[in-house]
Amino acid sequence: MEKYKICPLCRKHNPPTVFECIGCEADLTSVMAVSESNEEKIMQNTVTSPKTETKKFRICDCGEKNPPSARKCLKCGEDISDVIPVPDTSSKTRFVFSSADGSYQFEIKDEKFTVGRECHMQEYLSSKMYVSRNHAEITLSEGRLFIRNLSRSNGTYVNNQKIDDEIHELHEGDEVAFGGFVLNGEMQSEAAYFHVRRI
Repeated sequence: MEKYKICPLCRKHNPPTVFECIGCEADLTSVMAVSESNEEKIMQNTVTSPKTETKKFRICDCGEKNPPSARKCLKCGEDISDVIPVPDTSSKTRFVFSSADGSYQFEIKDEKFTVGRECHMQEYLSSKMYVSRNHAEITLSEGRLFIRNLSRSNGTYVNNQKIDDEIHELHEGDEVAFGGFVLNGEMQSEAAYFHVRRI
C-alpha cells in the first residue's frame, strides 16, 4: 500500500521521502508517512497539536502570523524560512486601570507589583494623601487579575466594598478605590479611583 506525508498546513499528500511540502514548502521532517488505512488515526497525532502550533508563530514582514512550520507566508508568499518562531503575545489578556476622572491610564504589564505613592502609578498617586506609600499588591496570572490590600490606614475598596488582606479577583468594569470610598455619590479628593478595563 502506498505511503505519503500529509502536510499539516495545506493537507497536500507528499512523497514519503521529502522534507518540505511540495505545495507550500512547510517543514515535514517530523511528519510521519502514512497509508490511507491509518491516515485519520495518525493525523490526530501530527505536529499540528495546539501545544506546538498555537503558541508560536513565524511573523512575516507583511504582518501575517504563520505556523512555525511554514516556509512561505500564507498571505503574501514571501520566504519566511529564516524567520525565527516567536511566542504569540497578542492573545494574552491585557488590563488597564483608568482613573475615574479620565486623566490617567496605567497598563498592567508586570505579573506582580505594588501600587502606591512611592511605587507603581506614583506619578498619579503621589498627590493623593489617603493613598499609602505601598497601598496594594496587583497580580496578573493566566489572564486573570487579582488585588490584595496592603494599607493599614485607609484601605482598598472594590465596587465600594472594603476588602481585607486576602487576594480578591478583579473583573472588567470593577471600580477600585485606593484610600477611600464613595459616599452619597461623592468621591474623596485625597483618594484615588480607577475602573478596570480590558484592552
